[in-house]
Order: sequence, then C-alpha cells, then structure tokens
Amino acid sequence: MSDGSKKTEKDAEAPKEASGLNEILSILTNIPGVGPKTAEKLAESGYDTIKKVSEADKEALAAVITGLSEAKADAVIGEAFDLQEKIDSGELDLSAKAKSKRKKAPEPEPDKHDLPPIEEVIRAEERKNLITGYDVDKAAIGVSIGPKWLTKYEKARIIGARALQISMGAPIMIDMKGKKMGRFGFAEEELKSGVLPMTVRRSLPTGEYVDVPLSLLLKYTRLE
Repeated sequence: MSDGSKKTEKDAEAPKEASGLNEILSILTNIPGVGPKTAEKLAESGYDTIKKVSEADKEALAAVITGLSEAKADAVIGEAFDLQEKIDSGELDLSAKAKSKRKKAPEPEPDKHDLPPIEEVIRAEERKNLITGYDVDKAAIGVSIGPKWLTKYEKARIIGARALQISMGAPIMIDMKGKKMGRFGFAEEELKSGVLPMTVRRSLPTGEYVDVPLSLLLKYTRLE
C-alpha cells in the first residue's frame, strides 16, 4: 500500500478518535466538580470512565492530576461513586442524555405572508398615476410643476429680490408721484401691476426644474 493511502486512512481515523474523546469528556463532566480541563486530565491518566474514577485511590488520583489536592480528589471520587450507583440502578441514563445534547434543533418554519395578486397591485399603481383634469389644465397653459398661481412663499421671494434691486439703484417701473413708501412697498406695487419681467423657477426633489413666466402665474393669482 502506498504512503498516500496510509495518510488517507490516518486522516479518516483522526475524526473518529476526536469524536470518541469528546464523548468521554462529555461523560466525565457529569461528575460534580469536574470541569472540561479536569476531565481531559482524567482521560489522559486512564480514568476515562465514571466507574474508574469511583474506584480510584485519592492519593493516586491527586498525584496524576496537577493541582488536585487529596481532599478534592476524595470529593471527586465520592461524587463519581454516587453517580455510578445511579447509573447501575437505572435511575440515570447518561447515554440518553448525551444523545439529547447532540440532537439537532429543528429549523424554524419560514414566515408566510398572504400577498395580493399581481393584477391588483398593477391596478392600484394605475389608480395612483391617474392624470386629473387639473393636471391637464395646468399642462395646457404651460405649468408642469406646482400650482398655476403664485404661492405666498414665491410672492415673498419676488418682493424681497425686487426690493434688493431697488436698494442697489435699479429704476422703479411704476409711477412714483404722490406715493410715499419704502422699497418693499414699491416692489409689491410693481408685482401687483404685472410689470416685472421675471420668471419663477420651480424644482422637484429629483433635480428637475421648470422656469415659469411671472406674467403667466399672475393671471391666476389673487393679489390683495
């Protein structure tokens, strides 16, 4: 037999040996006071069953287990003896306990949701996207974004921008005779008279925008 086949056999035996050692350690840790490290030391020293531990001599056990005093060894032997009695009487079955530990938990059932048929979803989307008569009316006059009149915020911005122009020396476009008002008053009067050659830019969250002539919006705006 070639070296390659020998290595394969050894590799196959290694998991089996590890599995057997894990079972021994799992059984030994049932002894009260014996943790995984102590169980490993017991198995390495030949005390690989609860019965062997229960029949051990405390001096011998303390000698082979590093850090284990005779008093502690005596306590471990006593616990192992009591445990072995329960096993012999049938009161305790560690093999069944070990199997229950290895039992794989069942996978949870996936969540189920009742969804409407795709036809209903499509109809709902179509209803949301219906074009109203108001939208048609706006499109006919050339206003694709926002209402067809000036909003109060647009009025405020226009008056503010025009007042700034007047304060910087821009000529006033209405008759000033007999009128005593500040630059904001003149800007408001210019807006009402419809003489301002401005456009209003309206934007969407997507970044799209449209420039609407101020004169067009004033046709549908009530200015007091």
